[in-house]
Amino acid sequence: MKKGEGVSYVVTVAIMTAVTIALGLFLWGIVSGWAGVSAAGIVGETNKGIAQQRSILVVEFIDWERKIVWVSNPGKVDLIILSCAIYPKPSPPPPKTYREVARVNASMDNAYPLEIGSKCQLTGSGPYIIEIHAIASTIYNPNNPSENVQWAIMVRQNV
Repeated sequence: MKKGEGVSYVVTVAIMTAVTIALGLFLWGIVSGWAGVSAAGIVGETNKGIAQQRSILVVEFIDWERKIVWVSNPGKVDLIILSCAIYPKPSPPPPKTYREVARVNASMDNAYPLEIGSKCQLTGSGPYIIEIHAIASTIYNPNNPSENVQWAIMVRQNV
């Protein structure tokens, strides 16, 4: 190169433009990836909240002679009963272990039995409170029943 010669103005502008475009594309990729991951998490949490709001469980009747609790699900999603306990009214509830006790399909026509002793724990003497925890089948994980338990519904009733 001779003295006085330099890099062309056009080449300088082209290099600066390429660097600016590359940085812009890099930042766009990072922001769009972050937005996609955030949106997926928000959608998942929203779906769990909707499943919880569409869950309804009703204790229809307790047949003390046959030792059966009859429940129904007039909601819009099938439910998994995670725990059922009948305990004396002035006492605190017994410790819970969440597991699949029964499936209750969404139906206005059917009632489902929960046998006292095998599916519904009975402690003490009356008057009683019954407490049932259930979760929408759409968010239930059979490999880890307590994974989404914060989205479960609880029915507590004097019996």
